Amino acid sequence: MKTVVLGFDALDWRYLERFSSSLPNFTALRERGVEAPLESTHPPWTGSAWPSMYTGTDPSHHGVYGFFDYDGYPDDGHLVSRADVHRPALWNYLSDDGVPSVVLNVPVTHPAEPIDGVLVPGYLAAEDESGQPEGIRDELSDELGETYTIYSRGEISDDPDEKFAGYLELIEQRRGAAVALLENHEWEFALLQVQKTDAVFHNFDDERRFRAIYEAADRLLGDVLQSVDEATNVVVCSDHGIGRLDGYQIHVNEVLAEHGFVETTAEGDRLSLGSEKKSLLGTTEEDRDETGTLERTLLAGQRVATGLGVEPSDVYAAAKRLGLESALVRLVPESMQRAAGETVDWRRSRAYCPDETRMGVRINLEGREPDGVVSPSEYETVRDELVEILSGLETPDGEPAFDYVCRRERLFDGPFLDDAPDVLFLPAGMDHTVSTALYGQRFVPVDAHDHKLDGVFVGAGPGFEASADVGRLSLPDVAPIAMALLDRPVPSRMTGSVPDGLLAGPARRVDYGDIAYGTGVTEPTVDDGAVTERLEDLGYL
Repeated sequence: MKTVVLGFDALDWRYLERFSSSLPNFTALRERGVEAPLESTHPPWTGSAWPSMYTGTDPSHHGVYGFFDYDGYPDDGHLVSRADVHRPALWNYLSDDGVPSVVLNVPVTHPAEPIDGVLVPGYLAAEDESGQPEGIRDELSDELGETYTIYSRGEISDDPDEKFAGYLELIEQRRGAAVALLENHEWEFALLQVQKTDAVFHNFDDERRFRAIYEAADRLLGDVLQSVDEATNVVVCSDHGIGRLDGYQIHVNEVLAEHGFVETTAEGDRLSLGSEKKSLLGTTEEDRDETGTLERTLLAGQRVATGLGVEPSDVYAAAKRLGLESALVRLVPESMQRAAGETVDWRRSRAYCPDETRMGVRINLEGREPDGVVSPSEYETVRDELVEILSGLETPDGEPAFDYVCRRERLFDGPFLDDAPDVLFLPAGMDHTVSTALYGQRFVPVDAHDHKLDGVFVGAGPGFEASADVGRLSLPDVAPIAMALLDRPVPSRMTGSVPDGLLAGPARRVDYGDIAYGTGVTEPTVDDGAVTERLEDLGYL
């Protein structure tokens, strides 16, 4: 049976319910299908979550924990790509069995790998990234009558109307591209992704715009459903949910600095997804320098202010007295916030939170990190201290800041465990954000939309048991479910599973052996460093 999976980034049950009156296709699919909450991975962010979905494994088995792969410290690394995902994707298993696939716009699928079928890369790829087979993007452009793009018009524009119009245009383009690929190419499996169902919540605070994006996504779903027959299984899923936060921005490194773990510097820096996106879009050096000049100017002003005894914490305290602290945080861009004061000295610190999306603390371990300062004999003691400090952290309301704080082994057991933060945490109710910045404050009230742990799963078609009630699924379950729907054995190395009672037929597991993926190398073993060397030789790292 054919199977098509539609992945909508950050699709959330709350908004599917709220906008249901204008979402006829989502509503109809839900009425005839099976639905469940879909728990994301840790951390619940695009860079690590979509690889978890398409490999059927958690980050400790595929090796990607965020948007960046660090070469030691957070100021030295690169945006993740398919070359950093060290497991076969489900289309690799299918290609090995001669089953053609269509893969459209899925994040972290660049550089495009040769597969049996079609692959057009998505988010985190450069705008001019090619697909497979060669020339597929030109074919799509000809079919659409316009240039096929990965990113939207006005992607980094300061004009909200231009940015939003670009979002809608891009979803419409995805709709045309999805139909063209399904109708013009051979396939048994298809994975089609839409990113702007996430971006609209991060960049706007307007219910009308949220609804408009969901309606555009609904039209795409409707056209896909019309392009396939009733014998095709359809899955709708999201990598995480999204919703309004009513908590705080937790400055984890500020807390660690107070306890002597973080050292500071006025010269530090780290990689930023915002700055990297400008490169992905092909902006000029002049455009990128404009932001850098602003940051350098602000930093110079901050040093003068510091000489006069004025610190960021003083500015924040004044705003707080006037009841303007939330407005201050919203108005100052993240890049300017980082430039406005001291930053973490990654190499001198004993432990630190490396970035906002990793949801954990990394210990600067001697023999592992290039300039490690914590000896192996101190490692477990330091972990004990970090767990105790963060577990006891309370918000200004007197509530625990985190739902849990734990050693990484509690959540992970894969061969890439050592790349994970040493201590993991989850903000309470996912109602708080995390910041690596140093403001002289532990907590700042936050008024924004951000990720929630549970996304959406809807499945309909002859492969599903109509009366199934399976409870909560996990994101790595999607790939095994898709394999079973295609009447293919589930690979034994997938950590996800097919819940009992979900499908009309049984799911079985087998060992597929070595499967070519990415640039054609076979799956690495736990300590196989030669794979990385081969990728470096090929110019992918």
